Amino acid sequence: MMPNTDAILVTPGEKNSFRQGSVPVVDDLRPGDLLLEVVAVGICGTDAEICEGLYGQAPAGHEALVLGHESLCRVVRAGADTARFKAGDLVVPIVRRPCPERCPACAVGRWDECMTGHYQEHGIKALDGFLRGRLVLEADAVVPAPAALGELGVLTEPLTIVEKALERALQIHTAPGHPQTGLVTGAGPVGILAALLLRSRGLDVYVVDRRPADSPKARLVERMGGHYVDDSQTPFEKAGPPGGFDIGLEATGYAPLVFRALSALAQNGVLALTGVTGGHHTLEVDVNLMNSTMVLENQAMVGSVNAARAHYERAVQDLAGFQLQFPGLLEQVITARHPLAEFEQALQKDPDDIKTIVTLG
Repeated sequence: MMPNTDAILVTPGEKNSFRQGSVPVVDDLRPGDLLLEVVAVGICGTDAEICEGLYGQAPAGHEALVLGHESLCRVVRAGADTARFKAGDLVVPIVRRPCPERCPACAVGRWDECMTGHYQEHGIKALDGFLRGRLVLEADAVVPAPAALGELGVLTEPLTIVEKALERALQIHTAPGHPQTGLVTGAGPVGILAALLLRSRGLDVYVVDRRPADSPKARLVERMGGHYVDDSQTPFEKAGPPGGFDIGLEATGYAPLVFRALSALAQNGVLALTGVTGGHHTLEVDVNLMNSTMVLENQAMVGSVNAARAHYERAVQDLAGFQLQFPGLLEQVITARHPLAEFEQALQKDPDDIKTIVTLG
């Protein structure tokens, strides 16, 4: 009989169906498997929306889904053919897994660009997530994390979103000279990590939100050497550099802000969208002006979702780099911690919160 482990379960499609329960843990490891204990899980808007019943898909043959996709784990035991891992190692599980058809993208490890849409995602779509005490994963489904990162390794997955978005933007921004100025819309966890990534690359960064200039988010941006703009007081278009922004990373999913950010680009500028717009929002947009400006100014707007293994590996390296370049700053990104039994409280977010995590290990 397999042992059980505590978990947070939800019935996808049913509002407020989340509850604490238990799920079995495989006892015998196959070659290539790792037995992991979960150290921490980040909570984000996706988790809240699944709890609202807006989407989510349980594994085949099951009614319930284990929540949680941003995670940091520790190896308990390694099966055969896993020589690069040992007990005690920290690892970050990869959220998305390839489609069963192994489409051309998934076949080369680019499940983030899956062409069938049949990919699976831990804690979101057809694969149980990480809000549980222990689980078994294949070794090729995790990325090693330095011990020095400790709990901060839980920030890896949200940083991968930015890593891919910036990669895509820089593939387009090939004008002579490196990008000099960056715009980040939204000072949530993805926005703050985006600002750190751009600052680590030497860009002059402006972060836009609607919290006061003396708020924790604003102080964090200033500590990294960026500029914080309270858009409720000063439109960011007036506060930014005269020539506009070379690179924009949009992290709110708020449609009016998307178009404002697009209009604030510099010549050759690129705006990468990472936030998903929900519901319906009607806007009046001068599409002729937008079209002519983008053509004549050689601008681009690109969407970016999820991440591949290379982005996870880069994110782990960059988090370690942030620790050196911005001492003590990453610790301030995690603003609330809750045990598994307080998951409901973890869903409640204060306006000044950045990243809330559930601690297990």
